[in-house]
Amino acid sequence: MIRSIALAIAIMFVMAVPGMAAKDMPAKYKKCKMCHNMPDAGKGKVGPNLLTSTWSVEEWQKQVALGSKRDDHPGKQEKYKSKKMPKQKGISEAEVQEIYDYVQSFK
Repeated sequence: MIRSIALAIAIMFVMAVPGMAAKDMPAKYKKCKMCHNMPDAGKGKVGPNLLTSTWSVEEWQKQVALGSKRDDHPGKQEKYKSKKMPKQKGISEAEVQEIYDYVQSFK
């Protein structure tokens, strides 16, 4: 009986944690995690790990709005030099701020 209760509590806890994270997750998060390593996204396939980014939110906003094909790009990580991030349509500065804050909360 005690084992059954303990198992039920463990299952409820495991099921509750992803639900809580999904509540806090910004709506446009899916777009970023397709290429970048972010909380609960697994290993980044194309772009650098946003969890270890040292960029400011302003740099993130510029990167999203303009992409990496620009003269004032702050530099690339060695592994990703041959890849270019296209500008991302449909993501506002406020949404980038939400994503930035979400990622920072895991540091």
